[in-house]
Amino acid sequence: MQKCVSVYNSAEKLIADVIKPGLCSGCGACIGYCPYIKSFGERVGVVHDCRKSEGTCYQVCPRAVTNFADLRQLIFGDEETDPVIGGNRGIYYARACDKLARTSGQYGGVVTALSIYGLQKGIIDCALMTGGSFTGARPFIASSADGILACAGSKYTAAPNLGLFQEALKNGFHNIGVVGRPCQCTAARKMQQVKEIKGERIPLIIGLFCMGSFSPEFYRFIKDKGLDEYEKIDIPGDVNFKKGNKETILPYDEVREYIRASCNICFDPLSELADLSVGSTEYDYGWNTLIIRTDTGAILVKDAVADGIIEIKEYPAPRLPLLKKAVFNKKKRVLENPDAAYLKISNKERDFFLANGGSA
Repeated sequence: MQKCVSVYNSAEKLIADVIKPGLCSGCGACIGYCPYIKSFGERVGVVHDCRKSEGTCYQVCPRAVTNFADLRQLIFGDEETDPVIGGNRGIYYARACDKLARTSGQYGGVVTALSIYGLQKGIIDCALMTGGSFTGARPFIASSADGILACAGSKYTAAPNLGLFQEALKNGFHNIGVVGRPCQCTAARKMQQVKEIKGERIPLIIGLFCMGSFSPEFYRFIKDKGLDEYEKIDIPGDVNFKKGNKETILPYDEVREYIRASCNICFDPLSELADLSVGSTEYDYGWNTLIIRTDTGAILVKDAVADGIIEIKEYPAPRLPLLKKAVFNKKKRVLENPDAAYLKISNKERDFFLANGGSA
């Protein structure tokens, strides 16, 4: 007789559903409060058997079963949300007024400027961010303007920032901001629901636009190519490496194989569950696209504009269909992918993207 093996909703199930299939996004949400889960660079692993029947690690993982509709309900209530770009109170072009924030950050430096402003206003007393460089990204607890500036600029890899949440608590921080990829925004929203880990101490989530992050193998690739001497990376289409006036451009097809498998089942390229979402305009590289999603985000932006921290202008009407088309196609591909079974959305939303082709 075949023995029946139980798989618990804890580290064991995390291994079976997420880690072994290669679907871990490297967000770090499962790290820090469990002695059995560790990170090794940008990889997450379970180092000891766990038989806990209901583990927080599985509960907060963005690639474990995720009811996206329920999370939206928690954030937006009964407010109707756009199926393509998500709930929003407005979409703008934005940039930092401070030259240092603008030149240090990616494009208009909005993430850097608003993170520093949130710290100065007391909304947060630290932020979980990605430090280091694109050749060696690492999680970082930024609790000063200098610390935030040191983390400025996109890395395009998957540092497990959320793994420092418990360390931030132990260090006495009470209002811990999250700046991260869409998967990290999803995980942070899940964390907010778990009192056992004090997830309610996340008052602000700034999400990044992300169509995919690179696996750790990318570091070896850029070193072999001699590109590790460059200071900055940008992906406006192809991949640009920059150092001062020096620039090298690689076709995106050369790096496509290094995109994490988890990114291929990400339904949320615009960080829909964040308070604010920030990304490229893909048009004017001195500005960011800024999507205001929640009351928390709206108040922060209103005050930041009034205090001369950032400036905003209307999002160009001709650009919106282009943005929505790219996101629509990404979501459609995800829903067609059998590995995206973790994602729970309404049949109405699924049909919008699949049954009739939808309309972006």
